Amino acid sequence: MTTFANAAFATGIQPMEKPALELDGTAVRALAAALPAFAGKAPGSKLDDYIVHVNPAEDGLVQVVFEPRLPEGQPPTLGGSTPAGPEVNVWVRTEDYEVEKTSLAR
Repeated sequence: MTTFANAAFATGIQPMEKPALELDGTAVRALAAALPAFAGKAPGSKLDDYIVHVNPAEDGLVQVVFEPRLPEGQPPTLGGSTPAGPEVNVWVRTEDYEVEKTSLAR
């Protein structure tokens, strides 16, 4: 075994910690504007069951994607809804931080 491999055994395998999440003001404001739109498009869905992606602004719009987490072992399916709810896409204008449009993934 290499020295590197031996070092891993000496300290034991440690679980990875998630790094701190850094968002700039634009991303935070866009996310705040997108939350009510998500709630309207996915009533009854729990935000804890989603992964949220805030994409960088492009052409004056920030796209916020609410991606449902799949249950362990469930393969992804194209379109439609999951047990957690639908995928919701929200575009927010950086000019005034109002929602431009929303859509459900197909």
